[in-house]
Amino acid sequence: MPRMTKCRRVCFEPENKIFYPESGNNDFVVLTVEETEALRLADLENMEQNVCADIMNVSRGTFQRILYNARKKTATAITQGKGIKIEGGNYALSDKKCLCGKMCGRCRHEK
Repeated sequence: MPRMTKCRRVCFEPENKIFYPESGNNDFVVLTVEETEALRLADLENMEQNVCADIMNVSRGTFQRILYNARKKTATAITQGKGIKIEGGNYALSDKKCLCGKMCGRCRHEK
């Protein structure tokens, strides 16, 4: 029997949850909220994976798998002309600021 999935901590839910390709294709790739958060922290905020893992309250290996899946899904959508939907996942929306030494851009705006 597999272990229970640990709840991942995210700073926010994106406002725009559906992105359509210009071609009008009706196929979609589904990104979970925690995959979107992993992309934001690692690629947009340029944080190290161990810091991102601490922020999301998961191990570095788990963070790496989440990020790999998010990048693969995003690349698939872009190269195959599919839309992207952001929905679902196993996460808890954090109501407090990041406790890491290097705060993300989201936390800097909330000060």
